[in-house]
Amino acid sequence: MNETLGRGYARIEAIRSTRSEPMGSQETTTAPPDKFNCVYVTLFIAGTAFLMPFNCFIMAVDYFQHHFPDSTIMFDLSTVYISSACIAVVINNLLLDLFSYNTRITFGILTSLTTMIFVAVCNVGWDGFPNNVSYNISLIAIAVIAFGCTIQQSSYYGFTGCLPCRYTQAVMVGESAAGFWVSADRILTKYTVPQEKKSTFFFFIFSIIMLLFHCCLHHLMMRNPMVIYYLKLTAESRQRRRIQLHLNPNEDATLMESEGGEPNFGVLKLQSPGPSNIGVGDIETTAFSFANPVYSPTAAVPAPLASPPPSISEPLTSPPIGSAHRPSYMVEDVVYQSSERLTSWNACKRAVQARWAVARAIYPYMVSIGLVYFTTLSLYPGIASEVPSCRLGSWMPIVLISSFNVFDFCGKIAAAWPYEWSRSQLLMASGLRLLLVPLMLLCAAPRESPHIVDDAYPIFFSVVLGFTNGLFGSIPMIMAPSRVGRDHREIAGNMMTLSYNGGLLSGALVSYLLLGMLGPRGRTSCLNYPTLHLPTAPAPATTGLPNITYLLTVSH
Repeated sequence: MNETLGRGYARIEAIRSTRSEPMGSQETTTAPPDKFNCVYVTLFIAGTAFLMPFNCFIMAVDYFQHHFPDSTIMFDLSTVYISSACIAVVINNLLLDLFSYNTRITFGILTSLTTMIFVAVCNVGWDGFPNNVSYNISLIAIAVIAFGCTIQQSSYYGFTGCLPCRYTQAVMVGESAAGFWVSADRILTKYTVPQEKKSTFFFFIFSIIMLLFHCCLHHLMMRNPMVIYYLKLTAESRQRRRIQLHLNPNEDATLMESEGGEPNFGVLKLQSPGPSNIGVGDIETTAFSFANPVYSPTAAVPAPLASPPPSISEPLTSPPIGSAHRPSYMVEDVVYQSSERLTSWNACKRAVQARWAVARAIYPYMVSIGLVYFTTLSLYPGIASEVPSCRLGSWMPIVLISSFNVFDFCGKIAAAWPYEWSRSQLLMASGLRLLLVPLMLLCAAPRESPHIVDDAYPIFFSVVLGFTNGLFGSIPMIMAPSRVGRDHREIAGNMMTLSYNGGLLSGALVSYLLLGMLGPRGRTSCLNYPTLHLPTAPAPATTGLPNITYLLTVSH
């Protein structure tokens, strides 16, 4: 038997390429317009919604630090969140073909929403648990929220990979808007409501209302004609790779044909086995031939066919017998299915091979986004929440985190600037961001006397960290899906999310190492700040004799 058919698979593209025949375009119709930018706005809100729960926990830094003093609560929250997120990304990659976008996203929304309601009502509003139980509840809650939100995030990036590039950017801008919105919400509630527990409760409630709004908009978006068009286009692209001719030596040949009816397919003429019993070795008596791309299900005796490539024609030398009034079919893939059943191991192997091929095509973007988020999580929110300030007090971590979120939002907007970043530029920019790690660390270490003591420096470093995070964290995610075929774009989006979460997890773990460099917790001395201390001794007497006490005080 022919080696190609013996492997069970023969691609029409390979056959056509040997004849120098052009491949036809797959997208021949015009997509419906996004009226009033409804899909763009919905995806923007979606990006806000699936990162809002994490940002709520981070922006409640003053509440958690007061509620759990002398603990590593901010480091623990971010590490648990990222660990759970990495597990969710892997599971979502494995379940791509089992559950639809809508099912996965709805599951994520309901999971994060119910957990947020429980935390707001039971752990913040009621607060009837002991401190150690409340601490564990907070960590378990952030783990469950991370699982649900990351299922949403990974699914949305796979989903927007099927749409034009601007919709991926909408999700990423929405992610930054989550931090911006939550920062404004926290500042407002903390300023207007003096009681810390009550202000934190209202802070969580406002975020829950936003999540409910997002849930309604998502289900409306999935009925949008433009979304339906692109999802159907992607499904058809995948289906074209699955158009198969299944031949069993003991049965008649069957054909699964395309619903699209595109003209640029090969044509397969076949002769079904006769009524007599045929063994496996007799399958070569079935004639195959490939002709010009014509679809004629009611054709009479077929026209003379162009001779196929040697790799296909060698074992198939028998002329068609009784081929009159036999239909011809459009096919793209020819699969010979032997009596040996396809195992789940083979399906798993093909899935791994597909992901490996996608990773090889987009690995510079995966490395770039991993470096970006590694640097960010090394400093934010852990080290940023440890920077002391005698002027701002408990407002200092809120100011630093808010400045990060605001300029992260600006960076993601700047990512829409029409400039073509090369892969080397992205890798270089991601590497240079590592310089921010020692600079921010010097603002908090050692605790009793930081090397950089002026409040302006950590705020500036936080601004730079946020802007570069938004810019260089968005561009690789936007560009990567366009580097692969349409049928692999969902896999590309999920592979980028996997690299993104890998950077987050490694950065969160390194933040514990940086925490150890700060030294033991203790009272920070405010005398290290460069503030001019004027003498407070009384003015000298008006007599002619000098005031010895005053001079000694000033000189001291």
